[in-house]
Parts: sequence; structure tokens; C-alpha cells
Amino acid sequence: MGDTAMGEPFRLRCELAGHEQDVRGVAGCEDGRVVSCSRDTTVRTWTPTGTNAFESAVLMGHEHFVSCVAVMPPSPSLPSGAILSGGNDRTISGQCVVAPVVNVWVDGNLAASLKGHTLTVCGLSSDKAGRVYSASWDKTAMVWDIATMSSVAKLEGHEQAVWSVLPLEDGGVVTASADKTCKLWRDGRVSHTYVGHTDCVRSLALFPGVGFVSCGNDGTVRLWAVSGECLLSKQVSDNFLYCVCVLPTMEVAASGEDKTCRVVRDGEVVATLQHPGSVWSVACTPDGDVVTGCSDGVARVFTRDAGRVADADAVQAYEAQLASQTTSSQQIGGVDLKTLPGEEALLEPGKKDGATLIIRRGAKAFVYSWSAGEHKWDALGEVADGPGEGGGGGKPSLK
Repeated sequence: MGDTAMGEPFRLRCELAGHEQDVRGVAGCEDGRVVSCSRDTTVRTWTPTGTNAFESAVLMGHEHFVSCVAVMPPSPSLPSGAILSGGNDRTISGQCVVAPVVNVWVDGNLAASLKGHTLTVCGLSSDKAGRVYSASWDKTAMVWDIATMSSVAKLEGHEQAVWSVLPLEDGGVVTASADKTCKLWRDGRVSHTYVGHTDCVRSLALFPGVGFVSCGNDGTVRLWAVSGECLLSKQVSDNFLYCVCVLPTMEVAASGEDKTCRVVRDGEVVATLQHPGSVWSVACTPDGDVVTGCSDGVARVFTRDAGRVADADAVQAYEAQLASQTTSSQQIGGVDLKTLPGEEALLEPGKKDGATLIIRRGAKAFVYSWSAGEHKWDALGEVADGPGEGGGGGKPSLK
């Protein structure tokens, strides 16, 4: 599965199955619950009922698919806190049939729908003072007062869609955009523009005591000082990275198009969590478990704690599911069977966690990924001819 040098390997804790389409967003609550949202127009809360069991409750109120979700901590206006979810707009022949909204859920009930964005709401966050922050494809971010359920500021200045918005410890706000930049806002105005990403910036996460982390379509994770300096840049993937979060250990987890969630510590990838599909989102629980939302409609929880790992049958079934996948030869740059090593290559350890190896077995080729923590090669599936998901070409990725 995946691993890290900091303690036990990451292993599957449980699968949260219930959504009917892609899980686009996940979030962890302080009380141990998990929240997820999906293209199926629903938000779900998952309450632990045992070490490996969660009970699901469905929140229905969106008219179109749900793009993002966040958890708001308790505030004077909402002592019990809230769940936030952002919706996609639906436009037909130039007319907006379903307007994008930010839904506020309190104790399982829809308390308010915040309206103001003109295109999809794709990012959400909040602070302890009772403010909600939303990012949108309409090139703006908005700030909302939860006490009055109304907008108090609109941050305008990006040239393309704003994918993520993050309040900082010092009161500033950072936004990330498809225009390849991040911007720092103070009192509603741009204070600084962070330049470094070479493609769309998709996600932001607070790195306490230092600044913030960003990731994007260029496959990099970057650590920024609030003052503007890029302290670290790591090429995590050759594919798009969709989401980033910071674990309690101060490691960074980034998920993306290549069907993985990778954990980075001190500039090195130390864990690779394989999935059956693109990993749209990643979050963490207070105790350090990693939560992911996948294009196969399942949210998953991975843990280092040996006492919370799924039973052997569940782990084996998940590994078999991963091994049964088919990989397109076009997506890995073309495969010539004659040049591939045989199964004896699996006797040699990989050079780093997540390293891939293609071997020949008879007249077929198979892909493996190295798990440094477990010191073994994990099967990822068979290589097939023809274009893979996305039509082939472009950056390599697993189908």
C-alpha cells in the first residue's frame, strides 16, 4: 500500500462507500467524523461506530453536483460549528439554470445558502472568528460573515478561476488561481503575488508557524513563507495534483490524477497510497489518519496505527482490486515487451518509495510500485494496448 519512515506504514483503515459518483471533496472533523461530497449532489457525514466502521448520514440540498466541502470550527455565532459545501453552477444555452451556492449545514440541517458567485464554487475554508471563505471559477473569492449569513468582501484581481482560498494565522488571506499565481490579501487588497508555479494552482493548506503549502497542475508541491519566499519546491508527480493538506506530523499529503496520494516530508516522497482512480481530494483527521476522495465514488481512510488497520481480508481485497487494473501502454510512454525484464527484476529493491517497474510475464506486461516501508513491490495491474483514460498522450499516468 503506502508507507512512511515516520512510524508504521500507511495501510487501509476502511472504505466509505455510499456515493453514487466521484467523491470530489473530503474533510476531517475534530470529533473523528469524516465529511464527503460528490457529483451525485449529496454531502455525507461519516460517524465512527467502531475502529473500522462508520455510519453515514446524507445531507441533501444541492440541486447540482457538489464540488467542495469544509468543516467550520465552533464560533460565537455557531457554538456547534458547521459543515460547508460548495455547488457547481448549471448553465444551458448561456442561461444559468442552477446557481452556484455555499451551503451551511448546522446539526445536519441546511441553515443557509450563501449566494453571490456566478460560477462554480470550487474551494472553501473558514476561521474561528466566524468567517467563511469561498473560491470560484468566476475569478473571485468571497468572504462571508456567518452571524449574518451575508457577504462582507469580494476579492477581485486574478485573471482566471480561483481554485482555493485560505485564511492565514496573521489575518491575511491567500488565494490560488488558474492564472498560475497565489495572492496575499490584506484588508481586501492584494498585498503580494506569489510566482513560481508553471500551471494552474489548485489547492492551498496552512503550514503552521511557517506559511502555507500549494500544489497544482505542474505536479509540484511548494512551501511558501508569508513574506513571499518559496522555501521548498518538490516535483511530486508528472501529472496534475488536485489537493494538498498538512498532517499533524507536519508532513504534506498531495493527491492527484495519477491515482495516488503521496506524503512528502523534508522534501522527499515517503509514502505513496495507490487508488483505483484519480484522487480528487485529501484531508486528515486529528489523529493523523489520511482521508481521500476518489473518482470511483469511494472515500477512504488510511492509518499508521496498527490497531486501526482494516482486517487482513479487507486489505487483501483492496490490493487485489488495485492489481486488477489495466494500464495503457500509451500512458506510460509505450512498452516494448522485448526490452522488459522478467520477474527476476522484482528481487531487486526499488530506489525510492513509489518507484514503478514494468516487467514481462509471458506475452504480457505488468506494472509494480515499490513500497519502501514494507520492502516489497505492489502490483498495480496489467499494461494494455491503446489509449487510456483521457485519450492517451499528455503526461504519463496510470489508467
